[in-house]
Amino acid sequence: MKILLEACRLVRVHDSGGIDALWQNLVLELLRQNQEALSDSGDGLEYVLFSAFLNPKHAHHLEKYRRLGATLRHWWMAPQWAEGMGRLGARSEWFAGNHDLLHISEPVWKLPTSGKIVVTFHDVMYRLYPQYLRPEWVDRLEKGTQDLVERATLWLCNSEHTRDQLCKHYGVPRGRTATMLVGVTEGFRLALGQEDRIAEIAGKLSLRNKRYFLFVGSVEPKKNLGVLLDAFSKALDSGTQADLVVAGRAGFGSEMVQAKVDGDPRLAERVQFTGFIDQKDLPFLVAGARCLVLPSRYEGFGIPVVEAMAAGTPVLCSDRGALPEVAGGAASLFDPDDVDGLAERLLSIDGDDALWEDLRRRGLERSEPFTWQRCAKDTLDAYRQAQQLSR
Repeated sequence: MKILLEACRLVRVHDSGGIDALWQNLVLELLRQNQEALSDSGDGLEYVLFSAFLNPKHAHHLEKYRRLGATLRHWWMAPQWAEGMGRLGARSEWFAGNHDLLHISEPVWKLPTSGKIVVTFHDVMYRLYPQYLRPEWVDRLEKGTQDLVERATLWLCNSEHTRDQLCKHYGVPRGRTATMLVGVTEGFRLALGQEDRIAEIAGKLSLRNKRYFLFVGSVEPKKNLGVLLDAFSKALDSGTQADLVVAGRAGFGSEMVQAKVDGDPRLAERVQFTGFIDQKDLPFLVAGARCLVLPSRYEGFGIPVVEAMAAGTPVLCSDRGALPEVAGGAASLFDPDDVDGLAERLLSIDGDDALWEDLRRRGLERSEPFTWQRCAKDTLDAYRQAQQLSR
């Protein structure tokens, strides 16, 4: 079976996270497992990577995938040009040759194909909470999803919650859906107990306090940082010794969060924004935190939750979206609109070592199945399922 994989995300290595990091890790593991299959039995798949970009500096980022056996089909053009050609009738086969199955990293693909289409599906944020996203993103994803409802063979979802929402809001038959268990990079597990490296990264980031609550993610409205800041302020009133570290790039609407901190001298002293953290350093920042706090109003998965658990860091997260499913009873959940409730949880995790140890233990156990090996296996199962379906 010949598999065509969208490869533009594979060269987005600067400040990569979220879907980019997921796709890069998944493709690497698919290729590694394919090489093992070929070595053991001679029975494997043929992977082709289709990319389109203009900057020649990006090209070397694809070499590691080629060395793992992938065939590269690159076109020196902007991705938007390829999409435009698709609207004029150009097909995926024109760019990348014949293939049995096309797997794309999000629900946007303009080029027609004779192969079956598997879509990795992350959330329905743009349908449920469009006010939290840039209007152009909402328009692109909404149109792309509606188009692929009629074209895609199988939707590979990152949680049962996301799967249910896809079926509910877009009418996709459940028999055309599957789920995969998203992986956690092994660096988070290896960071556990590495006190010297944890201290080194804290120094590199100039953290003012070795005791800190940590938020990881883009600084944007959907992450609900305003409520976290209000809760942290109440925790300060009650004497918490921990600071709050906000680790992530400034996203859509981040200026409102920064203004809230700048307008309160005490928050300005006790809240630290680090910006985007390199993936090599992030596990140690997470492992050194008193807890991870994720107050999102909606998540289709919430990878920081399982990353923190794998690093031995207790988790406080909201009870919205897929977060209760992903946390699996191993996190302390809260209503994302309940400032007092979150403040109480911050104080409890800061001062109660028995609670801290219990959440740490449960989190480590919960994180065990979340590996890239399992994610790749789920993906291969989805390919086989798609081959049995019509369309």
